[in-house]
Amino acid sequence: MQLLQLRRELHKIPEMGFEEFETQKLLLSELKKLKNIKIITFESTGILVEYKVNEKPFKLFRADMDGLSISERTNVDFTSKNPGMMHACGHDIHMTVLLGLIQKVSEKQLQHNALFIFQPAEEGRGGAKHLLDAGIFEDYQISETYALHVSDAFQTGEIASKPNIFFANTQEIEIEFIGKSAHIAFPEFGKDALTAASDFYLTIQKEIKKKFPEKKRVIAAFGKMKGGTAMNAVAAKCKLDGTYRAFDQADRIELRNLIEKTADFVSKKYDLSYKINYLAYYCEVENDPKLFAKLKKNIATTDYKLIETERVFTGEDFGFFAKKYPGLLFWLGCRSQNQEEIGLHSPNFLPDEKAIEIGVDIFWRLLNA
Repeated sequence: MQLLQLRRELHKIPEMGFEEFETQKLLLSELKKLKNIKIITFESTGILVEYKVNEKPFKLFRADMDGLSISERTNVDFTSKNPGMMHACGHDIHMTVLLGLIQKVSEKQLQHNALFIFQPAEEGRGGAKHLLDAGIFEDYQISETYALHVSDAFQTGEIASKPNIFFANTQEIEIEFIGKSAHIAFPEFGKDALTAASDFYLTIQKEIKKKFPEKKRVIAAFGKMKGGTAMNAVAAKCKLDGTYRAFDQADRIELRNLIEKTADFVSKKYDLSYKINYLAYYCEVENDPKLFAKLKKNIATTDYKLIETERVFTGEDFGFFAKKYPGLLFWLGCRSQNQEEIGLHSPNFLPDEKAIEIGVDIFWRLLNA
């Protein structure tokens, strides 16, 4: 199957984390056509491909597999067949690039050891940490690890990255305030959880501005709020879903303490209780300066453009790979000249497919460098 066709077939079948069964089946059908590789499945839907020619260390290349719970609105003829799910973060491109790299390694019989990982559950379920904790790589000596991520903030042919901290650490969080319901005409008999949650939402933003100077950039944002059961009743419960993010561990811990302190203050103010549930956590992505220099040197010999960009609040569980091994993550530009920037996680996100061959080429150069 040609890479363009593979990408479109993958785009049709987005699946949630640890449920990428059809995705795995399609990838395995293509991998089994290749020679000189060893295929290992793990964690129900993941795939590890080993290419070994000697006893030297391995270079590892990773692609994420899962989609998002977003209803697609691109109107392309290869749109998602799975209702309410979409590859809105470009993981279909990532997998296609990695498959293209494996094809090239197999055909050219490369004289370097390499590992290729199709990783499930990057979107909020911590797939990278899960498989690293499972010890999948313990039998391998890994010298370098690489990943890319498409972004239409950059044009096709542009590559963007930076040494040291690149992506922020991220913590998903739920905060629920628990009060007491009452008829809206007699609010004195109730404890309004919705008002408490609203107060917390406004207060935490003020407290962050006080606690953290402008140069200490952090985020605590809540994108979902749900409370109450009827228009004429005091809300007994109200839950906020959100995330907080920072670029170093000290700020992350301080931010967590501030959130807990503010929630406690608000609950006492309104005489109700609360509970906090910490969900997925991703550590910051820290690029190895030597690997960034290697990327820069290789891009200099091409027609691509390397942009040394700013750090971003994006979360990526590749950070767990980069914490264990020397690692490098870079943006792969995917916006054509006639295209407007749409952004990741949009129902209209549609990367330029010309980025696929560029991604394969850059990975190939890094593998041989």
